[in-house]
Amino acid sequence: MNSLQLLLALPARPEQILAAANQAAPSLIKLLHRGQPVAHLTGLNSAVCQACGIKQQQDWPLAPICAAADGLPNTADGYWLRLDPVHLEVVMGGLLLRPPISLQLAADEASGLIADINLHWQRDGLSIQSVEPSRWYLRLADLEQGAPNLRTTPLDQMSGEYLTPNLPRGADARLFLQRINEVQMLLHTHPVNLARESAARPVINGLWLWGGGTLAAGQAKLDLIAADTFECRAVARHAGIQCTAQPKTLGELPPSERALVVLTQPDIAWDGDLAARLAQLEQDWFQPLLQRLNRGGITQLRLEMVGHRAVTLTPLQSWRLWR
Repeated sequence: MNSLQLLLALPARPEQILAAANQAAPSLIKLLHRGQPVAHLTGLNSAVCQACGIKQQQDWPLAPICAAADGLPNTADGYWLRLDPVHLEVVMGGLLLRPPISLQLAADEASGLIADINLHWQRDGLSIQSVEPSRWYLRLADLEQGAPNLRTTPLDQMSGEYLTPNLPRGADARLFLQRINEVQMLLHTHPVNLARESAARPVINGLWLWGGGTLAAGQAKLDLIAADTFECRAVARHAGIQCTAQPKTLGELPPSERALVVLTQPDIAWDGDLAARLAQLEQDWFQPLLQRLNRGGITQLRLEMVGHRAVTLTPLQSWRLWR
């Protein structure tokens, strides 16, 4: 293997990961210390887009890429936005967001909510589209005045972050926020939410706008992407790159010259034991990775703790024991 890019994305803050890794994943610490620091982006999806040669517009254009992967029509036309259903929770200091994947929104619940939102927005010529309950899309077909002046924060960067500093920015942001606020009033008394509340389930009381853009060609800078998240797999599909599920171990990674691996938490229920998760990754990934790099089995490694730091290593650099 000539080069490997490894993205580590765990649901914890960087300082928590590093503190746990000092005890549970010594090889990860060695790789981070011995590597050469390089510039990095703030989120997982943006890092994958960059690795696949997809250019940033106002946002990284995840919405049209994901819409195409979901099989929606006319993805090559218009300006697309993700408008995902979320739960907003009031905590000390502001509002926090619970992402769609944690809400277990059923297909009939999503259909009921979308139908009434679309009825409310009919006068504005807006319509939400969706084929999967947790992924909603808004397509702006009329671009005679150009794309909206709108910059948003990707959903994957909102874990543990307050809403207010991450709301949409730009000249058109106020109009979109006004429309979303109107819908949130509708959601407050919606039968779907009343039923969820009576069943002690989190209600859908917000919409998160992100990933805006038009569909543009990617550039296959990689031979293989190994990832489990829908967005990463959609980007790989768009860029024409072979994609496989995240392997359990480095040894199970299919052979390739230029590969990108996204290490996230498993799809199965995770008990939040960060040290145990890192210990497993140490055994399956970090220790074998350091050994293979030492032997020259990998000529170039880029290791990135998403949102925190990134380093590159060559076999020679991996022997810098004094660092």
